[in-house]
Amino acid sequence: MTQLGNYYTSNRDLRFYYEDVIDWERLAPFYTDEPDAAPSWREILNVAGEYIGLHVAARAPEIDRLGTPQRGTDIQVSMPMAENLRGLADLGLMGLSVPPEYGGIDAPFVISGAVFEMLARADASTMMEYAFCVAPAMMILRFGSDEQKRRWVPELASGHLTGWVAMTEPEAGSDIGNISTAATRQADGTWRITGRKQFITNGNGKLGVLLARAIPDSEGLDGLGLFIVPRCVPDADFAEIENFRVLRAEAKVGLNGSPTCALSFQDSQAEVMGAPGDGWRDVVTFMNEARIVVAIQACGIAQASLSAAQAYAAQRVQMNRPIREHPLVAEMLLDMETSVAALRALWMEAAVAYDLVLGLSDRLDRLAEPDPERPAIAARRRRLLRYVRELMPLAKYFAAEEAIRITRTGMQVFGGYGVVKDYDVERFFRDSLALPIYEGTSQIQALMATKDLLRTMLRDPRSFLTPGGHSPWLAGARLHDRSLRRLYSQALGDFTRVMQWLLVDLARQLGPGRTLRLLRTQDELHESDLEYILLSAERITQMLAYLHTGRLLAQQAERWPERRPLARRFLQRTSDLCALIACRVTRGDREALDVIRQWPPVVDTTDATTRSN
Repeated sequence: MTQLGNYYTSNRDLRFYYEDVIDWERLAPFYTDEPDAAPSWREILNVAGEYIGLHVAARAPEIDRLGTPQRGTDIQVSMPMAENLRGLADLGLMGLSVPPEYGGIDAPFVISGAVFEMLARADASTMMEYAFCVAPAMMILRFGSDEQKRRWVPELASGHLTGWVAMTEPEAGSDIGNISTAATRQADGTWRITGRKQFITNGNGKLGVLLARAIPDSEGLDGLGLFIVPRCVPDADFAEIENFRVLRAEAKVGLNGSPTCALSFQDSQAEVMGAPGDGWRDVVTFMNEARIVVAIQACGIAQASLSAAQAYAAQRVQMNRPIREHPLVAEMLLDMETSVAALRALWMEAAVAYDLVLGLSDRLDRLAEPDPERPAIAARRRRLLRYVRELMPLAKYFAAEEAIRITRTGMQVFGGYGVVKDYDVERFFRDSLALPIYEGTSQIQALMATKDLLRTMLRDPRSFLTPGGHSPWLAGARLHDRSLRRLYSQALGDFTRVMQWLLVDLARQLGPGRTLRLLRTQDELHESDLEYILLSAERITQMLAYLHTGRLLAQQAERWPERRPLARRFLQRTSDLCALIACRVTRGDREALDVIRQWPPVVDTTDATTRSN
């Protein structure tokens, strides 16, 4: 059974960040004029933790069992899900990051982050529904007109409307540049949408933000626009009619209480946000935030599995003692505890950095152009933006992959009961399975992180001559504890050795002539030149995620000595992992690339009639 209680006050590691780690004097002034806002924000988390831990968690098994009731194309959330959302709205928790003039309190994102984590621990489906009241509201706030903000944001922030964000299409998948859903401007200046979207969380909601091709004959990421699409619009007689079709809710292995829908648009009425053609640039902000949210969700689900496993192992007796006293089980529990703390450290760091970027951006927008403070603020923002860009794919990749491993271990602690639906631990595992897929697969995150490294390699190959030289945060970690410093240095050295080997291997593949021309910027690299580096992308990303997380935990141990055992355990794992990956990458195994070259070309046998249908 799910453990009930206050999910904020009972979680010592979560409270540690809000009571000790976060520098509120640095962060709070960007969001409030109140001199001491942090205690009131913590009280919000206390209230949220009480409701989530006692009520949302209690309804979770029934929400999973009932799924999303559907009659034809009428898709609803279940009654216990509706009760959860109504309770969250009644407590004023829907629009925490929304400004007061639109019904929120303008709290930093990291406050919403704790609510996301607690909800994910209680019921990951409810967390998804909650998130899609928040996400459309924040997008309209950033990119909508004043009239659109006044009309839609208070309704979302109060929970009176639930929404969705639609980018994915049946044929495009992760290839956003292949979007075919079209937005057409009418003679009267209004817009109409035609096309299909798939895998849309809460696609049965009352209001959505949609990415569509807004400029005819545009290609790739150019020419895309963001649009607000209401579920219902008035007809000529001012009666409400459906503006688009919800085709179905997908039958999923997990997250059963949150509908994932396929949508069809045929001349659907829409409102453009911002300039047509700026959609991709604008939506990147949402994608970054969504990836942190998935990392937070992963941490919450992993925490649920850890808490359940700890409680079960304490009361389950085998061979005359609780199973937590058996060494193999004790090691499993310790590994889970270390991993959950590591996930939380990385998402917290990314969230606070993201909050600072948003705060600095807002301050720059308010300053006059000749203001003498602008250069220093702009430089600080650029540095933090680079940091956020470095952390985002790592946080999402690491958390999503680790959550599956943690929840799988939780099932193992339960033994045979782990696969019985009387216990929630199997639900935690099922809910974790989607994490490496949505909001950019793990492989997409790995390619993003690796391509950023490639840009650094081409711009400054010498940065890889010193350990962590490509990253000021990795290279600049100053650890006074000798054993922690040794483990961190070993891991960072192995990462540097891998990158140096890849540089030399690339030069070997290119030959001396092309390498020289490349260094003189007289030539450029092609995708085929980078095959082995991109083949190694996930391994590189693993090392980076572990290094950043190990650095954060070690820096915490410098200030709070009670965190030292946690930091040591994780850095030991980091050192072992980086040594193993270094051996694998520098072995130069290109078998997967050879297999690709041996595959016969794919012949499209679909006839023209079938394609047109």
